[in-house]
Amino acid sequence: MVNYRKVGVIHTSASGKSFVWKVVDRNKPDKFYAMKFFAGVNDDFQKLVFKRELEALQMLRSCEGIVKIHDNNASIRIGDERNYGTILMDYIPGDTLDKIDWSRYSLLKKYEICLKILKAVKGAHANDVIHRDLKPSNIIYDEIKDEITIIDFGFSKIKTIIEKETTMPRYSENYSAPEVILGYDITEASDIYSLGAIFYEIFFLKPATSENKMVADIQESSNRESFKNILIGMLATNSDERVNNVVDVISVFSELIGELNVNRWEYNIFVGVNCLELLKRKYVIPKDMTMALFTNSYLKKQFSECYGYFDSFKKTYFITGLEIVAECTFNTETKVIDIIKINEIAVDRRNINIKRGFKIEGKIDFIDSRFKYSTRVGKDNAKLLVMFVNKQSEKDQYKVREEKFDKLFGEWEKGLNESVESEKEKVGKITYENYKLDNGYLIIDVSECINKSIDEIQPNTKYIIEGKDNRNQPIYLEVGTFEEAVCEDDAAKVIIKLPNKFLKANVKALLKKKIIISEDFRANIKAYRRQFSAINALKADDCSAKNLKDIILNIEEPESTPNIVGLHYSTKDLNDSQKLAVMKSLHSENISLIQGPPGTGKTKVIKEIIFQIIKKSKDRAEIPRILIVSQSHTAVDNILEGLPEMIDDSMQVVRIGQDKDISSAIASKYTIEAHRNNVFEKIEEKAKKYCEEQELIYSQIESKDEKDKWERIKAIQKDWIKRIGERDCLDYQVVRSASVIAGTCIGFLSNEHIKEMEFDYVIIDEAAKATTPELLVSIIRAKKIILVGDQNQLPAFSDERISPTIAKLTKNPQFRLFDVLFESLPETHKQVLTTQYRMISNIGNLISHVFYGDTIETGIDDNLRQHGLSRYKGKSIVWFNTSGNARRYQKKVKGGSFINEEEKRIIQIILQDLNTSGELEGKDIGIITGYSAQKDLIKKAIKARQFDDIANININTLDAFQGRENDIIIYSTVRTNNSIGFQKEKERVNVAFSRARKLLIICGDMDFFYTYDDPNNKFIEIIDYINEHEQCQVISCKGEKIF
Repeated sequence: MVNYRKVGVIHTSASGKSFVWKVVDRNKPDKFYAMKFFAGVNDDFQKLVFKRELEALQMLRSCEGIVKIHDNNASIRIGDERNYGTILMDYIPGDTLDKIDWSRYSLLKKYEICLKILKAVKGAHANDVIHRDLKPSNIIYDEIKDEITIIDFGFSKIKTIIEKETTMPRYSENYSAPEVILGYDITEASDIYSLGAIFYEIFFLKPATSENKMVADIQESSNRESFKNILIGMLATNSDERVNNVVDVISVFSELIGELNVNRWEYNIFVGVNCLELLKRKYVIPKDMTMALFTNSYLKKQFSECYGYFDSFKKTYFITGLEIVAECTFNTETKVIDIIKINEIAVDRRNINIKRGFKIEGKIDFIDSRFKYSTRVGKDNAKLLVMFVNKQSEKDQYKVREEKFDKLFGEWEKGLNESVESEKEKVGKITYENYKLDNGYLIIDVSECINKSIDEIQPNTKYIIEGKDNRNQPIYLEVGTFEEAVCEDDAAKVIIKLPNKFLKANVKALLKKKIIISEDFRANIKAYRRQFSAINALKADDCSAKNLKDIILNIEEPESTPNIVGLHYSTKDLNDSQKLAVMKSLHSENISLIQGPPGTGKTKVIKEIIFQIIKKSKDRAEIPRILIVSQSHTAVDNILEGLPEMIDDSMQVVRIGQDKDISSAIASKYTIEAHRNNVFEKIEEKAKKYCEEQELIYSQIESKDEKDKWERIKAIQKDWIKRIGERDCLDYQVVRSASVIAGTCIGFLSNEHIKEMEFDYVIIDEAAKATTPELLVSIIRAKKIILVGDQNQLPAFSDERISPTIAKLTKNPQFRLFDVLFESLPETHKQVLTTQYRMISNIGNLISHVFYGDTIETGIDDNLRQHGLSRYKGKSIVWFNTSGNARRYQKKVKGGSFINEEEKRIIQIILQDLNTSGELEGKDIGIITGYSAQKDLIKKAIKARQFDDIANININTLDAFQGRENDIIIYSTVRTNNSIGFQKEKERVNVAFSRARKLLIICGDMDFFYTYDDPNNKFIEIIDYINEHEQCQVISCKGEKIF
């Protein structure tokens, strides 16, 4: 118990082997828990008791009035004894009911305490848990907080679990129902009998005894008839005659409380003749009604049930009755209440007033204001004022809470509305003159890119074309998925991968007509609506995680509970910050965050978290449900690649998404299609084997009837195999039985069977790359949330033409949920990974210094990151500076992109130099630029020189490079005048430069980038670093010759 220290003993069993300790969190000396020990859980009976309490408390985790479980372990050692089952629970202050002197409490208070007990039992029954051992010592009442808590579920019955051991007779004398004592069937009525015996003790101040004696005492008492009848009904010997639904008991106790509350407090309110006359003029009351009748009869009936609220604008108090509403003033010094206006109220307005107010409990006397000075103020008028003040305070807190919510999420809602309205008109469109088909690809000669430049087309963008149906209504046909853009000279091509390598005839006909193709907006609109729903769910507190809304709004701190025992990691390779990240994530009761700068091993940490969850679940024989999502399919697949070491049965993992977006190794193993085929093949194989065996048997039988019977069996089996192969039935079972479900942030909902699922954990990788509403889609579905990402790398992509608001929000950390939580969460719930293993220390130090405040250290030996290139010996960052080169300038091309011919030429020279020295062969090189046209220009040049046949050269735009890395990175800056473009966004530069393991080469106009005047320009710090460190070099490229 490395995380807890014993501070006292709460309870010890008669044998002394089972006990409950009061313990304290070693890191939080004011945080106490109860730790319950079950001796010898290797014994079948003790094991059953431990298991049953554990199962019941897990099922009742979200129920009010039930003790909350935090952790458990089945093999704790205490002294020389092993195999103690242990459950860590909330420590509940107060006394058990058997220790309370009930003569101290009023009748009303007893009713209220009993109602709290009833509501807690109702919650248990609603979750199919029957306590079966309710007695005073199993219920705690905290008088200070006025709360009850039910404990000790070791002998409970869970209706969804069938075990013969649960019928084992176990009872508490005088509290257990007759059927429990006799070992008969247990139902909810069994708990109701126990409650009846407990209530008998509370109200009659006698120990519970036989049911006949208790019933006799109840019948002879002078209690209210409704109370006597319900208590007798609870104590009926025969369970069929007993009250069998706790809701019925709640109803009676609620009425009893209401009756007592009417007489509990007394108020008086003064009303003038003007109010009487006003209602007469409006024909609300008869003209002949007198003031005495008005005050003593009419108003009393109208306000027999009433609700109050304070109008902070008018500074008046409103009391709403059955059909009228009174506007009042309240003298806070004299406590005199005066009605200044009284009116009829419509039903809908009354309902609004009820929702915004509180129910006024007590008796109201209405006094003619002409007798104000001869009448004493109502004895409880001051209490009524306190009720108004308390309600207003609640409203003020609610208002602050909602204002915070609207500040953070209101703008996102505005942006989503913009997106829905403009999606169709403002998505990227392409006009063209010619196209051709080439081996499953559609190659389009671009005439014009409308709404967005060719550089802004995102990977995996889907394209559609609009046609007309037979009613001349628009229909949208799929064209395919964006593969790449190619810019050649002054021409641009877009290459689209066709679905199933085939172009449908109706699509081909529309292409021949030169109909514009556009990005597929339909899925986006559906995604926006899911994001709307997620925001609304959070606003309504309709989330699986406890207090999630208030945690996000920084109104409440998240909770953290350490495990009973320390973690045993699956690998010794984890560094201290990685171990802390795993530990904090698992200890969090609701939400935690991990920032993973480049190369710090965040995927490794995610896999370790999954390992720990699954390991703990195996130890407890539980089946966890984990949702893994990310913005990119690649990131999801990278996580899943390591799961076979943790999960033996591949059926426990389901990958949601289309096969074309998923790596072939993952698709063949984890997709629903793969599971379906696997299951179906096994069934068919077994069925075939069974048929072959039976055919041999029936071939020896001569009876025609028997052979006909066998033919009918074969037909039934064939039909059964056909039906189990039906998608919906099988898919549902596959999804619902899985432990791990993985997909993209929005895409995982594409499976119908997942939409209503709740998860124990959601792990979101690349969380900083998702918009706030995108994160909420998965966040609201899990009890525990783990966000992994880096706010200093690429943010969420947003299209300013679709939504200017969202484009602005994605660039503002105050509205990005990952950034918001990084600032607000306590240290117990967030961890920065502080050791990088990707880059040689010089490159790592550059990234740490410029983007992370010198907080990231290098954990890999520089000897393992030597590039071995003679030209750059001892150097790991080299800038080829074109500042003095007359041919250095950028050029804008068709489609809106930029190229830089001189930088292309220099990159060719760099590669040729390596080739000449014999050092190019087999090298791992990435060439990055921010512009599609420059990418294509360089790609074409590399292809012409056949450098890509000699080395492994990957050429792409910056946005496509996050998550990748190469030994050598060559970065082309392109821009030379007016603006450095997107390169003033520090996140993009961070991603570009942190891809290099051994050598970072930058090619561009150093002076232009150093002097560009923008507060966000990180190149100033980068160039300063290069000029100050020996392992960096600047090579001037003024003329033709460079080396």
